[in-house]
Amino acid sequence: MNKNLGILCAVSSLPANHGIGDFGDSCYKLINWLSKHGYKYWQVLPINPVGPGYSPYMSTCSNAIEYRYISLDYLIKDGYLKNVPSFQKNSISVDYFSVGEFKKKYLYKAYKNFLKDHYEALHKFKVRNPWVAPYATFEVFKWHNDNKQWTYWRKEDRDYYLSHNNPPKHYLDEINFVIFMQYIALKQWKHVLSYAKRKHIKVICDMPFYVGFDGVECWLNRDQFSINQETCELYEVGGVGPDAFSDIGQLWGTPIYNFERMKQDNYKLLTDRIGYLMNLCDILRIDHFRAFDTYYVIPAGEETARNGVWKIGPRDDFFNTLFNKYPNTTLIAEDLGELRPEVLELRDQFNLPGMYIVQFTIFDLNQNSTDRQIVYPGTHDNETLYGWYLSLNEEQLQTIENRINYHNDREHLYDELVKYTLSIPSKMTILPIQDILKLDNQARMNYPGTVGDPNWKWKLKNFSWINKVKYPFKKWEKE
Repeated sequence: MNKNLGILCAVSSLPANHGIGDFGDSCYKLINWLSKHGYKYWQVLPINPVGPGYSPYMSTCSNAIEYRYISLDYLIKDGYLKNVPSFQKNSISVDYFSVGEFKKKYLYKAYKNFLKDHYEALHKFKVRNPWVAPYATFEVFKWHNDNKQWTYWRKEDRDYYLSHNNPPKHYLDEINFVIFMQYIALKQWKHVLSYAKRKHIKVICDMPFYVGFDGVECWLNRDQFSINQETCELYEVGGVGPDAFSDIGQLWGTPIYNFERMKQDNYKLLTDRIGYLMNLCDILRIDHFRAFDTYYVIPAGEETARNGVWKIGPRDDFFNTLFNKYPNTTLIAEDLGELRPEVLELRDQFNLPGMYIVQFTIFDLNQNSTDRQIVYPGTHDNETLYGWYLSLNEEQLQTIENRINYHNDREHLYDELVKYTLSIPSKMTILPIQDILKLDNQARMNYPGTVGDPNWKWKLKNFSWINKVKYPFKKWEKE
C-alpha cells in the first residue's frame, strides 16, 4: 500500500479560540498528529489575504498573509497582549467579518506595545520585503475610500505610485500597523514551517494562476495586464469556456495577463510571485496550470463565458525562465478539466506531477493513475467523498463495487472506497480532512462558480476526533 500520504486542511478550518483557524497551537497539534501517524504532507489552501466572498483564490496580494490567521494567544505569550477573551471558540463556520473586526482591535493594541521596543525590527522587515509598504499603502487607501475597488478611489490615491516612491506620511501609523500584521503573520507561519520540518512534514501551498483585479498587483502593474491604461477598466477577463460541466462555462472576472509585455522583462511579476511563495512552503500547487499553455479570454462586460476565445500562453518559455531564476522551485500542476495534449506535454517536459481525482475517474475504466500523479478522493472544489458517495445511485454503487473488487456488506463500502484511493499508484496521496472524518457535504469547502456563503467557511469545532482517528484504515496495512 502507498504510504506517501498527506492531508488537505485549510488553516482557516482548524479549531481555534477566536473564530478561525490560526498559526497557534492548532497547527502544532495537527502536525504532531500527522507525524505520529505516518503522514508526510500537509496541504493548505492559499494563505494570502482573502478577497471577494472571502475567497483565498481572489487575493488582494500574492505575497501577503491573511491577518486573521495571526494567533492572538501567541501574542500574549510574546508579551504584546495581556489577555484576550475567547471569541466564537466552538464555531463550525467562519464569520470572516466579525472575526476580522475582533482581531483587528487586539492586533492594534499589540502593535502599539510592539512599537515601544521593536520599531527597528519593523523597519528592517520593511527593507527586506520591498513589497510590504506598497501593499500596506493599498490596504490603507482602501480603508479611506470606503473599501471600494481601487479603480473608484480618489484619483490621487488611485495613481499615487505613478508619482511617488514612498508611502504617504499622513497615513504612516496605519501603514505601519498593516506592516506589523504582516511581520507577525510571517513570523508565526515561519515557526509553523520550521516545526513541520523538524517533524518531517512537508507543507504544500496553493497559488492561483490569476490574481484578483482589486489587488495590489493590478494597482501597481497595470501594464502587465489587459487593462485600459487611461480608464483602468478591464478589456477582457478570465474563466473557462462551455464544457461537459457547464454549457455557459465559468466567468471568473479575473484580469488577463499581458504576456507580450511580461516577456519583455522575463515574466518578472509571475516568476517573482512563485519564487516568493516558495519561501512559504515546501511544495507549491499551481492552480489552473493549463493556462500556461492556453488560457480563455472573455470580453469584459459579458454575462457568461460563452463568447470567449482560447489564446496561446507563454508555455515552455515561461518555465525555462522560472527555473533558471529559481532552480529549487518544486511544483504540482493542477491539470484537471478538458485539456488538449499540449498541456500534458508541457507538464511532462518539466517533470511536474499532475493530479488524479477519484470522484472524476472511478467510472471510467480507461482512467488509471500513475506513480507520477498526486491522487485525491476530491479537492476543495468538490463534494466531500462521503457527500458524493451518498448521492450515488444503485447502478453507480455497483460499478464502484466492480471497480474496487468489493462485493461484501455495503455498510463498509465507503471505507473500501478510501482503501482503494490509498492503494492505487501515486507519487503521493492527499486526503481532505473531511474525508478522513467521513463528513457529508455540510463540510464542503467551495462550490465553484459561486461567491459567498457557504464557501470557504467550514471549520472544525474542536479536536475531539484526534485520538480516535489514527493512521487511515490501519487495519489494512498488512493486507
